Amino acid sequence: MTNTVLSANEAQLVRSAEKIVSPLIREGVFDNFERALSALLLDYIDRQIAVYKNKNDKMEARYKQNFDAFSASIKNTAAPEQEDVWMDWESALVFLRKWQAVRAQVTEHGSA
Repeated sequence: MTNTVLSANEAQLVRSAEKIVSPLIREGVFDNFERALSALLLDYIDRQIAVYKNKNDKMEARYKQNFDAFSASIKNTAAPEQEDVWMDWESALVFLRKWQAVRAQVTEHGSA
């Protein structure tokens, strides 16, 4: 077992997290701090993934093509409104990939 020394900020963060999830443990919703924190974190991550996946799905349905095809179709000819759509769509895809990467990292480290 590794003996880890926490900084004052890290210790405060742990105390705050324990305070936030303690009602869930006390009421028997979760067995322990790690399970509570993991479940809450994964739930939040999954909700964020769903938000950005939904945005992408709506854009694909609205424009009847995926982002790459949309990008190609407006290249060098985009009106300002199309550029706005492109930026919103790209942003949604960037955040979708980021949240998916975060989820992979969290589950890889045994938090799931």
